[in-house]
Amino acid sequence: MLRAEASTQRVTHRTARDTWFDHLVIGVAFALLLSGFRSVITGNDWWITTILVATLTGLACAVLRAVGLRWVAPIAIVVELLALAWIFVPGTLIGIVPTFDTFRELGNLASAAQDIIIEEQAPVAAAKPVVLVIASSFGLLVIVADVLLQRRRAASGIGLLLLSVFATPALISGDTPSMWLFVVVAALWLVILRSRTALGGTLARRQRGPAVVLATAALAASVAFPLFSPDVSAVATSWGKPPPAVFGRGINPMLELGQNLRRNGTTTALTYTTGLPEAPYLKVATLRNFTGKTWKPGTNQQFAAPEGEEAIKALGIKVEKELTTITIRQLKTTMLPLPYPMTKVTGLKGKWLDGFGLTMISTDDDTRGQKYSVTSLDVQPTATQMRAITTSPADLLLQEETKLPPKTPAIIGETARKVTADATNEYDRAVALQDYLRNDGGFAYSETAPVADGYDGNGVDVIAEFLKKKSGYCVHFSSAMAVMARTLGIPSRIAVGYAPGSVVGIKDGQNQYEATSDDLHAWTEIYFKGIGWVGFEPTPSIGSATSFREPGSSSTSTDGGEVANSPRGAVREETNNVDSTGATTSEASQTAPRTALITFAALLLLVGIPALLRWARRRWRFGRAGSSVEPLWRELEDTARDFGVPFSPTDTPRGFATRLGARDGIDHEALGRLLQRIERARFARAAVQEGDGADDLRAVIDSLAAGASRKERWRAIALPRSLSGRRAYVPDGPLQPVSTLG
Repeated sequence: MLRAEASTQRVTHRTARDTWFDHLVIGVAFALLLSGFRSVITGNDWWITTILVATLTGLACAVLRAVGLRWVAPIAIVVELLALAWIFVPGTLIGIVPTFDTFRELGNLASAAQDIIIEEQAPVAAAKPVVLVIASSFGLLVIVADVLLQRRRAASGIGLLLLSVFATPALISGDTPSMWLFVVVAALWLVILRSRTALGGTLARRQRGPAVVLATAALAASVAFPLFSPDVSAVATSWGKPPPAVFGRGINPMLELGQNLRRNGTTTALTYTTGLPEAPYLKVATLRNFTGKTWKPGTNQQFAAPEGEEAIKALGIKVEKELTTITIRQLKTTMLPLPYPMTKVTGLKGKWLDGFGLTMISTDDDTRGQKYSVTSLDVQPTATQMRAITTSPADLLLQEETKLPPKTPAIIGETARKVTADATNEYDRAVALQDYLRNDGGFAYSETAPVADGYDGNGVDVIAEFLKKKSGYCVHFSSAMAVMARTLGIPSRIAVGYAPGSVVGIKDGQNQYEATSDDLHAWTEIYFKGIGWVGFEPTPSIGSATSFREPGSSSTSTDGGEVANSPRGAVREETNNVDSTGATTSEASQTAPRTALITFAALLLLVGIPALLRWARRRWRFGRAGSSVEPLWRELEDTARDFGVPFSPTDTPRGFATRLGARDGIDHEALGRLLQRIERARFARAAVQEGDGADDLRAVIDSLAAGASRKERWRAIALPRSLSGRRAYVPDGPLQPVSTLG
């Protein structure tokens, strides 16, 4: 008896209206919780995309539940996969059918999302890989919630699910959860809890007391938790943690650079005065080892080409020594910012060692509180002297600086050869590559476009995509120039540090410059035998292009003809090539409407699929009416069930017809003729009758629809119950006996 009593209280006895209400409440809760992920990802496009994917998945679950189909979760997962493919990789589909490329491209996006999560600091830009992860995750959460709602004790599982979603962005970004967000979501959960204990019956009454206590405790916790909860930043993942240092110990500076460029806020890294003609670039690391996926710092100095004073062997090269005094402000790093090429550093505190490429590093100390002076060389060759230099790439000391991965995309070498086709020496080739990326190739500076389009990084595949998209930041420009130079046999490497700062005052009769976190930069260095490494600036809007004095020209500082051995310029240029807002606005304006339109079309398709299937089945049955009356009678049963007429597979034709005849407006004459036809076909020894009964069936269906309410007619078309098979349908309790028809 106890088991029977409990079974009568199962959730399966809830009405369809109750089920739809629960789904709506959970949908609102998820939408609110999604707003908490703004501490993880920037922009609005991702929010729209995620809401639409979750809505499509939730509607799929609701439709499948409404028509009574089994295997709701697997089918909803397929629907979600199709939605993700339509939105993120539409070019891989054949019509609406996924292909092998669809799964491969989705896998590539997921892999790229993993790299962003590991390398980037929250909040990250709305990159397509990250949006894919968030949208697919919320779609799966909707499916999990739908499964939980079918269980007797759904409230506890739903509560844990909502709590985990609430805590996730806090654990990633380290931000304290919003009290109001917690309160509102907790209140919505209490609505679910109340609806689950308002069923009536003995079991429900027993649950009300604990539910009231639990509800009171939950409300109190919802207010107290955000106020007294521990600092979640201590357990935040690497994605959410701010970097412990700019170019910290053991961290690849190239990977750290993009992350720091996109970090929130601007900090003053250092100030300096200099005797150099213009503000210098300050290098912290030299990257020469290229794996094909990223650049890594050089470590072995034994097989390094000469540089600095040792490298200057060409006769007649003008060289001057100048002093630069640097004061660290808000910079913590184990790599010392230095003008290149430096010869001596004084005034440092702690133990500092010589690093690769005339840099300095420390294993025990960092730059905080440091003030030091650097003597560096101002090497001033002419353009004629540079053109006369030939550097042999076969030199043992330059083998690493000319090495390329075996599978380098052809577009890199082809572009390099095309751009330098008219150059006859290494210097003019380097200048041509610089000018192509900086001015002539139509490239734009953007810190967010590569992230948004999924080609951020510095590997060969990224460079190939960058040459097509023509939008990126210093990592892409410097990497592209260095790799293109190597395809031409020209030794190259990457320098990472600070671009020239801005003048902020006068100190001791010299301009005082300030370098901020916005000046973090990477540029290209090319080796010229007899002079050493010369910096080139391929990035638009940063510094000035490297170009040496031509015969007969003055030494006036211009972007096109100054005497320099490194990229120069005290301030950023404002050029027409600069995309200062990146891709955020443009991508949002293109992606969000596309996502909305695609998902809206998918919603219409999803809603229309049951009606389409039902229409096709009806056409098939009418088509067989001439040979048998059974399809017509089966169609009558299904149509009646779609309109809410009680049905059981054990019904006799007369019993079902009697129940159907009780409906208002039914054409009893046409129904009687159909009943007579099916009884003769099933029970008479010789069932012979003129006509196929199709007209009688149409008359009964028309009369059934005419007597139904508007809601019943809509429900019969959009969510036909008959698609769930020949199950018993009892809307209001057990079937009641009725008088015999006729």
